[in-house]
Amino acid sequence: MLVGFLIFVIVLLGIIRAISRKLDYPEGSDAADFDTSGTGEETVPEPAPAPEPAPARPQPAAPKRVERMFGLIGKPLGHSKSMVLFKNMFRGLHISADYANFELESIDQVNDLVKDNPKLCGFNVTMPYKEAIIPLLDSMDDAAKEIGAVNTVKVMRSGNGSVTLKGYNTDCIGFMESIKEHIGDRRKALILGTGGVAKAVRYAFDSMGVESRFVSRSSSFDVLGYYELSPSMMEEYTIIVNCTPLGMPDTADQCPDIPYTFLSEAHLLFDVIYNPEETLFMKKGRGHGAAVAGGQDMFELQAKASWEIWNSDK
Repeated sequence: MLVGFLIFVIVLLGIIRAISRKLDYPEGSDAADFDTSGTGEETVPEPAPAPEPAPARPQPAAPKRVERMFGLIGKPLGHSKSMVLFKNMFRGLHISADYANFELESIDQVNDLVKDNPKLCGFNVTMPYKEAIIPLLDSMDDAAKEIGAVNTVKVMRSGNGSVTLKGYNTDCIGFMESIKEHIGDRRKALILGTGGVAKAVRYAFDSMGVESRFVSRSSSFDVLGYYELSPSMMEEYTIIVNCTPLGMPDTADQCPDIPYTFLSEAHLLFDVIYNPEETLFMKKGRGHGAAVAGGQDMFELQAKASWEIWNSDK
């Protein structure tokens, strides 16, 4: 009995001492920040080391115990929800994989990115690199070649250490599948913008038998200027797709400069932007009676297509 009582007292004293120590050192601090010499004087902390210069190459993703790594390259990436979408998918399906954002200052950093992340099996591509990535690829599928833009890259590693990069375009898949339910009998479209996603949209329209024209601030033989959008042309082209960055979080108060007063219930306005869910372009279209649709479904469908590519044998 006496031995048991002594053991109980020793344990209790240990617990009390631990609690006392916790109270002496506020949460978030370390014992080394305070005087422990018994003099009652506060110790002088060591001066903080000078910050190191920013790395010249993209940093590897934080090491994790996963079998495969995927990611997104572009600049800027603060608006993107790709990482959240894929992480949630991996977690829900119990897949040993991770997804990270790689904000590259230059497309030339792609080779370093692949080299520094040996588990990287594929990555998505967003602005401004959907066209710039092409010279760095070893091959592309037929759709990407015809479109002239890539938003999905498969990284294939051989046993001898060599790496092959193959480009695909899943924007066209996501757009085609997402606009089907909205298009009705409309068969003429204006595509606002001439970048990578605009080219994918045109490819999708061609596949669907929809006549389309590009619209930009600078006109050419194949591109209309905004100033050329007359009442008769607006009446003729009843699908209008925003493929410009106007309306994204950093330009949420802006929209393409089309004559919204010429819109009617016959029109469909589709915005490839998915964040925010409703852009000013869509709000103005709705205000003039047009049907509107955002890019959330397109975003999710192109991501699904990317995942299928990364897991295929092709």
